Amino acid sequence: MRTQTHIGVMMLLTCLSFIPGSFGKEKETPKPTAWGYVRGQGVEARLQTSGNKPALTRLGHGALVTVLDPGAKGSSSSVRIGAVDPATLSPQTGNIDLSQIEIMPLDKFPSDAELLRLVGGRFLDDLIAAGTTVARFLLRQGDQPPALLCLLGGSDLPYTQLQVFLPSRGKLVAGPSLNFPTSEMQVGLASVEVRDLVGDGNECFISREPFSFGPESGGAHYLIRRIEDGELKVLWKVPIEFRNLALFPPNPEVAEPPEDNIGAPGTISRATIEFRARGNVSQPVWKGKVEFYVFGREKPVQSVSIERVCPWDGKKFAPLR
Repeated sequence: MRTQTHIGVMMLLTCLSFIPGSFGKEKETPKPTAWGYVRGQGVEARLQTSGNKPALTRLGHGALVTVLDPGAKGSSSSVRIGAVDPATLSPQTGNIDLSQIEIMPLDKFPSDAELLRLVGGRFLDDLIAAGTTVARFLLRQGDQPPALLCLLGGSDLPYTQLQVFLPSRGKLVAGPSLNFPTSEMQVGLASVEVRDLVGDGNECFISREPFSFGPESGGAHYLIRRIEDGELKVLWKVPIEFRNLALFPPNPEVAEPPEDNIGAPGTISRATIEFRARGNVSQPVWKGKVEFYVFGREKPVQSVSIERVCPWDGKKFAPLR
């Protein structure tokens, strides 16, 4: 009798788990209730991807995230958000200090589905649209309404599209775009940053973009762009990493000026970019080192340190070399 009762209870529990609204139902992800605009130059949020523990993540100025909290609860100083990592285009959820973001109504910007419809082309395909993730950034345009810059892509797509949406008569229309090939190691852009470098309120879009031209040669470029006359104009482009070990000169020689050694055969170049204020302009500074190698030796035979300020000439920043 006890065995039959046990079996009956197990069958009842199994049936209940399939009934909508029963205790066996998984918790649904909350729907967005608003947008959150990251105002500071960089704010910290505790975010996590699916299956991972929360980790401290830095969200850059200009990032546009979804607010998932149904409303303010008491005197809570944090809010739950949804964000997208621009490097992997993976959705993240977590918490951020409410004072670090500007809350905007949900109807201020189109949904992801509407943005893909505006772009058209391949994104009109239902399967492609379903596998596309959208990372959003706002670019202030002086006294004009801001532009919306989006990364559109996914692991199953051949390239990631950088798409600008421009304001027009109170709505957003698809503007200029760029495509970046997707590889096993790279889905989106390695890093994304928004800054007002010129001081006129027309913000720049800064990205770190990998390149390769062989198994032992490649690196990453650091690019500064901004929207001018409806187009994405490059204001500065420099290698921030450059590995060129496909060929080795028999006798490495240091060229002058020292920045001419960047990318030379048998060298590895690495740098960081800093910004120094000069009036209203933030001038980029390339600070790095070029290491010289010979075949069969793991350590460099010599190195050259470089620090170069690239001033603003009124239209673009001076080239590194």
